[in-house]
Amino acid sequence: MHTFRLSLVSLLTASALFAQGTPPRAEEEPVSLENFIVTAHPYGRVQADLAQPTSVLAGSALLFKQSNSLGELLGNESGVSSSYFGPGASRPVIRGLAGDRVRILENSVGLIDASVSSPDHAVSLDPLLIERVEVVRGPATLLYGNAAVGGVVNVITHRIHTNAPESTINGRTEVRASSVNNELAGGLLAEGQAGFVAWHVDGYRRTADDVDVPGFAESAARRAEEAEEAAEHGEEAPEEIEGTIPNTSLVADGGAFGLTLLGRAGHIGFSFNGHNTVYGVPAGAHEHHHEEEEHEEEAHEEEEEAPVSIDLRQRRFDMQAAITRSFGAFTGAKFKFGSAQYRHQELEGDEIGTVFTNRGYDSRLELLHAAVGPFTGAIGAQASISRFSAEGEEAFVPPSKTVNRALFVFEEATWGQTVWQFGARAEDQEITLADGSGLSADDTTTSLSTGLIWNLSDDWTLGTSLARTERAPNAQELFSDGPHIGTNAYEIGDPDLAHETSLALDVSLRKRTGGVTGALTVFANRLDGFIYEQATGEEEDELDVYAYVQRDAELYGVELESVFHLHESDRHQFDVTVGADLVRGRNTDDSTELPRITPARARLGFTWITGSLSFTADVQRVAKQDRIAANEMETAGYSVFNASAGYRLTLGRMTYDLFVRGSNLSDEEIRLHTSFLKDVAPLPGRNVTIGLRTSF
Repeated sequence: MHTFRLSLVSLLTASALFAQGTPPRAEEEPVSLENFIVTAHPYGRVQADLAQPTSVLAGSALLFKQSNSLGELLGNESGVSSSYFGPGASRPVIRGLAGDRVRILENSVGLIDASVSSPDHAVSLDPLLIERVEVVRGPATLLYGNAAVGGVVNVITHRIHTNAPESTINGRTEVRASSVNNELAGGLLAEGQAGFVAWHVDGYRRTADDVDVPGFAESAARRAEEAEEAAEHGEEAPEEIEGTIPNTSLVADGGAFGLTLLGRAGHIGFSFNGHNTVYGVPAGAHEHHHEEEEHEEEAHEEEEEAPVSIDLRQRRFDMQAAITRSFGAFTGAKFKFGSAQYRHQELEGDEIGTVFTNRGYDSRLELLHAAVGPFTGAIGAQASISRFSAEGEEAFVPPSKTVNRALFVFEEATWGQTVWQFGARAEDQEITLADGSGLSADDTTTSLSTGLIWNLSDDWTLGTSLARTERAPNAQELFSDGPHIGTNAYEIGDPDLAHETSLALDVSLRKRTGGVTGALTVFANRLDGFIYEQATGEEEDELDVYAYVQRDAELYGVELESVFHLHESDRHQFDVTVGADLVRGRNTDDSTELPRITPARARLGFTWITGSLSFTADVQRVAKQDRIAANEMETAGYSVFNASAGYRLTLGRMTYDLFVRGSNLSDEEIRLHTSFLKDVAPLPGRNVTIGLRTSF
């Protein structure tokens, strides 16, 4: 294991230079089902009053779960896993759906990056300075587009103020260090108000070495397969990497500046932010294949490959405006706009291989209308443009321009103890290739949804939602034709792919108050024309050929979240949490399993708060995944134990939060079945993180 290079003294000293939000006091944190959420509803609602199941990560929970990437941060939330591609790149996987079926937003606006095109492409934000994360499980296409058929993850940063800051000037600082990769991270966040102008500034930096793992980097099954293949050729088994994953170091930094004009009738604001990161891709992920050359003295010598890393850069401009006073038939309006220039270079040693760029914008307008009989709601429009290109030897998809335009409506009505929600969306997607081929695709999709929230009593609610959504195939699924080293495949698209239609049902029983709170959800999702990659059995450029095909599929499962409030007084609190989730996915045409489906998971934890001290511990059991698709390997089950402790000290205007967290304390070998790299890159081993947050 690497040595822990930072002492507590150095953390205390450095805390004056870096920043992050401080968690609210235990007594200020609401019960989980009462968290306010804005992503799934134009007016914003608490979680118990939404038809769709949701999760919110904020406060002390966000403090202790901070990670390098968004996927790792959310990977243990109910119904959510991770596409883990090493410490540098990871996206959320919701109920077995990933990639272009999960929409990631920053302040309700699209990210405009390249993370949906390959699992080794990082999400273009760092979790360190975020205020909260909202997760909507199940289709959320009405407000955010046909790419949200699996769910929405909305990251809130508050760089543009919607309300006046708490004081003339306030700020937060954080510094933290981790043992498993010698990580040091810190940031600065300050904001305030001068007259009717609110301002915000933040900055952060994160560095980390190669990550430590228990045992071998490659799984036992893969090592046995390689040894058997070597024996067949009369060769010795290859030397195995143990104790670490080479080429997984990373450096990330960035910052933002925002101004908001606050008025009695609304606000208008803008922000500029930049994000940079350079991260290594784990050995064995990018396997370049070269033709063998004959030499006079030595035959068939294979060229040694340089390590691959990704140099990512994004510059972004956002604008938000709102009218909070009635005008005409409307009670308010909200407008959001985001524009970004994104570029990442895949470096082979010091040489630039493939360069990916994405330039575009995402905008949305919502008009909140006055009550019409029992109905209140909103009508809206959304428009976005993405100019995506890949240049280099691994340009598996041609340059393209994608234009999306949509109109949507959302209505809500109350009858007695029930609240009904209805919605519809029509969206046009136009893709034009910029390679001179003249190829294009123009698709119009429609989505409909209905939901019911039944207040059974003061404590209990029943939420149901039924959604029929259509997703148009993207440029990668339609026009790919080349080597995609991120997935070790030669990908071939199909320009004749049709719409993917989802019919999804959720039923959720929720208890919001009392000695026990929580939710039990069952869901089913029927996907007609489900688009995925299927092995053809052929090879191209020494890579297995995968072609995009359409088949019918279904996903179904159950999710449980419950908190037992065993003791609560003025200075003491003791809670026990229980959680579990299960998802199954199969191709209904031939009854085969879908690839990379999250195995069954169960969680047990406790939280004890006494005065300024807080303690948490949890254990998660993940079952073996032996329901596998063709060309997949099984993943073994595992148990993982985490624990954390925090101490809060208030001196005048200054509040200090000192915390320590131990992750994977049993040093278990953890291989995520949802990861393309599960056989070559397990999750980090035992890790201890210590840090200090300061707020003023």
